[in-house]
Amino acid sequence: MLCQTAIVYGREIDGTVLSFGHEGVLYLGSFVMYDKQTDSLWVHATGEAVKGPLKGKVLPFLPSTITTWKRWRAAHPKTSVLTGQRGSAFMGRFGLLASPDDYGLSVGQPAAPKLYPMALLMKQRVIEDTLGGTPIVVLYDAEGGGARAWKRGAHSFSWKDGALVDQKGRTWDVLRAKPADGEGDGLEAVPATTWLIERWKGFYPKGSIHGTARPSGLVQPPASGGSR
Repeated sequence: MLCQTAIVYGREIDGTVLSFGHEGVLYLGSFVMYDKQTDSLWVHATGEAVKGPLKGKVLPFLPSTITTWKRWRAAHPKTSVLTGQRGSAFMGRFGLLASPDDYGLSVGQPAAPKLYPMALLMKQRVIEDTLGGTPIVVLYDAEGGGARAWKRGAHSFSWKDGALVDQKGRTWDVLRAKPADGEGDGLEAVPATTWLIERWKGFYPKGSIHGTARPSGLVQPPASGGSR
């Protein structure tokens, strides 16, 4: 979308599975959704209901992956695919249209995310950090065309000879967050999505950006939307 985000949310709130439609208005470059059960309005960039009976509720932000179809199909050959009609014009497909200097990976729940500039990720390839008291690793996957974030536990990672390796020298599958030899458990993904940096700053003007000293904060979402 206009924020260059690709976010996946859970649809269940208080035991009710919601269905959504597009409200037809934008807020800070983010579209506004409505749920068909209560007509509450939701901001897609934060997953928060800002008007209606469910005001204040927040959809659970789920991990997802941006990669090439070829790479995904090789790793998951039995994947089911939701088919549909190809869209047209600027809303017809998702793609990172800006330069690496213009976008980053927003990691963590929308209430308190941290942004990792893509240009820095492409340069360093692996960044180890702590988010909300949890050790994480954020990495750039050049082959898959995207960035990832995992809970790293006691692991430590580096990029060596074109592969991601841990402190024991084991090579890891960057797409599946597992040791490439299949031995041992994989790591849990941290919800993350790409953002245009300037749009991200609009929602999180005091948000934390890796490499800078910016305290975390959340801008107030809109109080109302347009009419359908």
